[in-house]
Amino acid sequence: MSLGLVHRKEKQKRRNKRIWAFIKFVLVIGICGGIGYFAHEIGISVAQEEVFLWKTRYETQIAENKKLKVELGQDKAQLDQLNQLLPNEEMKSLIATVTEKANSGVEFSRMETIINGVTKDASCFAEIDTKRFIVLTNLSTESVSTASYYLGLITLAGTGTPSLNENGSPEAWFDPTKEVTINFMLAGGEQQEVSGTLPLYHSVITNGFEYRFTITPGRTSFVDASVQQCNL
Repeated sequence: MSLGLVHRKEKQKRRNKRIWAFIKFVLVIGICGGIGYFAHEIGISVAQEEVFLWKTRYETQIAENKKLKVELGQDKAQLDQLNQLLPNEEMKSLIATVTEKANSGVEFSRMETIINGVTKDASCFAEIDTKRFIVLTNLSTESVSTASYYLGLITLAGTGTPSLNENGSPEAWFDPTKEVTINFMLAGGEQQEVSGTLPLYHSVITNGFEYRFTITPGRTSFVDASVQQCNL
């Protein structure tokens, strides 16, 4: 074999090697590019799914917040309605009085009749009748002391605690700073009792009128009882 032929073959081999090397390089570059592109697409897809997931959660949270606001508004409205239905202090006092009277034997029908007869603008007579009577104690020499109004329609009597002198010994007259009990006796036999420290205030409703009493301390042993007649 001539040297020229050998040289051409060697040159051909080197050329083929360079071609294959270039092809391999292109293939490697293509594969790497494909892998990179695929990874990029996957990353974008994952990111889009994450965005969609968080957007869905956000919208769900917004919807739940709106629902809670509506429910809170409804609860507040119901609470306001309940507060309007609950009795205030004046209503509680009235209910307590009605309950006390019912427990003492007063019929509900009678109380209902009296309450239905009461009007908003009650007018009273100008005349005020004032009388006095002794508040009896367990040391009183008198056995009875009363004051009657309107020809015996209402009669008052009272009891109290004896006063103490400088030596601490009890006296026959009552102590106006201690609790007293005033008994209101009606012509039909009904009795009403009020206890407390003076002054005391009490209303008696009978014969279609209201009689407003004020009991204040009088001279020793006595109280002054004033009454004013009013329309219901």
